[in-house]
Amino acid sequence: MKTKKVFLINSFACSDKIDNIKESIKKAMAGEEYEIIESQKPGHISEAVKSYSNSTVFSVGGDGTLLETVNGAAQTDNEIFVVPAGSGNDFCRVLTDERDYQKVLLDIKAYSPKTVDCGKAGNTYFANIASVGYDAEIVKNASKFKDKPLLRKFSYILSIFYTLFTFKPLKLKLTIDGVVYEQKFLLAAFANGQYYGGGIHIAPTAIIDDGYLDVYLADAMNKFQILMILPKLLNGSHVNHPKVKIIKAKKIEVSSESPFLLNLDGDLSDCCGTEISIIENGITYYCKK
Repeated sequence: MKTKKVFLINSFACSDKIDNIKESIKKAMAGEEYEIIESQKPGHISEAVKSYSNSTVFSVGGDGTLLETVNGAAQTDNEIFVVPAGSGNDFCRVLTDERDYQKVLLDIKAYSPKTVDCGKAGNTYFANIASVGYDAEIVKNASKFKDKPLLRKFSYILSIFYTLFTFKPLKLKLTIDGVVYEQKFLLAAFANGQYYGGGIHIAPTAIIDDGYLDVYLADAMNKFQILMILPKLLNGSHVNHPKVKIIKAKKIEVSSESPFLLNLDGDLSDCCGTEISIIENGITYYCKK
């Protein structure tokens, strides 16, 4: 592990447990030097990471925290240690079987560095999955439930069914390594990692160090068909569904005549088109698998 150790805590995602996190860090780092930075605004974590070199940066939060950390550390000599303290913690599922941030911190020495791939959409890096269509709308609608403490844990699942009644399939033009697909889609996901939405196994074939994004294309479906495929999307068995196509790709161009939502590891933006690609060996994480 690098000599310099910096803990980047997402103040929003960890607001109810910051004191406990700091105490766990203190125990884990007993006798060692380290820094703690608490994010104050969107983009703060990315800016902070860019000010370091040859360091181990601990991403303490969820996938949104990791997205910022990756955009500061990608293609640098900084290494990332993911501490799962957010609500989803999806990318860390391919790095470790542990979900408890306290246990991860107390077991730091059991983790070792591994250089893997990351994705890039336009000028933004992503660790896990980029997507457009139904699932991007789910992310947007999940915010309606995240403000309610009793529903926050189930916000993504609740949004799946809420979105069922509001979403209309997207007509997209996808150019995947030179091959064009132009039609209406339920969703298109471009996966480096395997999970999103708090454990939904959307991309069971994806491997984080194979040099490819796994592209999952789901054709447009009616509400009944969506209801029938949803359980399969939850557990990964949709890979054999006749309306689902899986393609391994290096570069994808996405465009539409109408604006659409682009989802990058839970971060949403409006666009009419973007280029998505895999960055081989673009980042180093600490793993225990």
